[in-house]
Parts: sequence; C-alpha cells; structure tokens
Amino acid sequence: MTTAVVVGSGPNGLAAAVHLARHGVDVQVLEAADTIGGGTRSGELTVPGLLHDECSAFHPMGAGSPYLQTLDLGRYGLTWKWPEIDCAHPLDSGEAGLLHRSIAATAAGLGEASPSPAAVAAIERCSNPASPESRGWAQSISGHFHVNP
Repeated sequence: MTTAVVVGSGPNGLAAAVHLARHGVDVQVLEAADTIGGGTRSGELTVPGLLHDECSAFHPMGAGSPYLQTLDLGRYGLTWKWPEIDCAHPLDSGEAGLLHRSIAATAAGLGEASPSPAAVAAIERCSNPASPESRGWAQSISGHFHVNP
C-alpha cells in the first residue's frame, strides 16, 4: 500500500489527508500544536465564553468550500458559528468600524461613508449564495482550490 505523511492538521492538510485516504493511501497526519485545526481553531483567548477565531481568514473560505462540503463534516460534529458582529476594527477616534452579518447594518454604521442604497442592494445580491452574481464570484475564487480526483 502507498503511504503518505501530511504535516499539519489545518484545513488544507486535513483535506489532503482525506483525499489521499479516499484513494487508498495510508495516511499519517503530524501536528506540532496541542490541538488540531490550524486555521479553523477557535479558543477563549481573552475572557471565558468569548471565542476568537485564531486564524479567522479561513472560516469564510471553509464554509463555502465545495470540497469541504463533500465531506459531510456535520455528521462528525462540525458546526459553523455565525456571530451578529463578525469583527470590529478600532479607529483613531476611539470608535470602531463594525462588520455585521447584515450588509445593510454594516453600511449604516459607516455614517457619512455609507454606500448608497443601490450599492448596498448590489452587494447583498453578490453575497446571496443563490444569486448568479454570488455563484460566479464563488466559482472564480474556489476554482483556484480545485482538487483533481
């Protein structure tokens, strides 16, 4: 039997390990950290009960990944957490820019810099997974991560 060693248990390493195993390769995954997950790790980094994404840039890509969707990870306990306010960026004024789950709420929070209602509607169309605009964007991004069978 062919064997492989995958270094790192982040989303890419685990996806590679699953793909190889599905094709009959005996796979061993090595991880240097205390916990698995790489860019998908969350933890209570500041106060108890407040979860932080330790590498939050991965989460949107993971949730929309065509390959990860084929793995039915929910049956193994994966649940995506979706906060009302995704992130905040402190400003020099002492206020913060907030990224809400709602595009309209995010835009409204920008004050004078808020985009027009038509621009907000266009952004919402592009963000809707059922819209043609969103599918084209998602396909163009995920096309760079295609795994050949």
